[in-house]
Amino acid sequence: MIIYLSNGNQIRGDLIKSAVLRSDMSPVPVTLEAEIRTDDDMTKYLSEGQILTVGGESGEALRIIKSNRVINRMVQGEREMSAIQITAILDACHNIVFVRSRAIIKENSALSGIYRAAGANIKAIDADFPVPRFYCPIGDTPSFHITRALQEEGGIVRWKKGAISFIRLPDLFKQKAVMDLPNNASDDVDSGFLERHEIPWFYSLDESGAFVIGNQQKPRSVRFSPFKNVQRLYSMSRCLVQRKVTKINLNAKLVAGDLINFIDGVPLSIITAAHVFENDTDGSGSNQNSRLWLGSLED
Repeated sequence: MIIYLSNGNQIRGDLIKSAVLRSDMSPVPVTLEAEIRTDDDMTKYLSEGQILTVGGESGEALRIIKSNRVINRMVQGEREMSAIQITAILDACHNIVFVRSRAIIKENSALSGIYRAAGANIKAIDADFPVPRFYCPIGDTPSFHITRALQEEGGIVRWKKGAISFIRLPDLFKQKAVMDLPNNASDDVDSGFLERHEIPWFYSLDESGAFVIGNQQKPRSVRFSPFKNVQRLYSMSRCLVQRKVTKINLNAKLVAGDLINFIDGVPLSIITAAHVFENDTDGSGSNQNSRLWLGSLED
């Protein structure tokens, strides 16, 4: 895995003990967790607030939000080494994960405008949409309320080719598949019992006080949500349900939202893609793979 420090120097591969680059469908869609062997000169570039670039000099800029020194580690049973464990998130969106000291209140504002109001540094969101009501009280994190707005619209955001985009869940399965895999090359996940308890249907009230009912077609728990029309109530019950977990050779181009076609099976969307690099300290070599969590659409 290629990682550059903020001073432009590349971290040597043998110094990266482990690194996991994740792409998912959260409001901050790219994260990095790594443990890096370091010396005094490199330590300041791996502290909180520093920027790392992953994937080459023109790759993704990630800001370190957590940095811990690991001491008294042994190499080949005799030599001590020091290392730093870091957690970094996409720099363009990192501000939206911090608790707010001032409230954010928006009505009929584009999702990109809400991101910027929360401190994100993004110019636009592909397939942007207006959010009827957005409230982030003092003491809350904007990312949580952005997730709720995405649920009400029935879609997700993802980061691909240096830009953030919004995609409605049904449209994920209208894309061209980026890869074909055999149906037996993964572990199946059966979650029918949990689906009935964790995926509710919703109801609301209109201006006259009459009930507005969402998707009741399946036996599920029920939740009340104010100020919602029928379309949004149906969208709120629509989600991706994990069906498979698979491990393949490292392919860092795969991102959340990509469609994988399973031969003799149904296409599934990537919910999370974790690209793993592990460098053994005993000289046995490195391990590189991509682990994919995949799901189908549940209405």
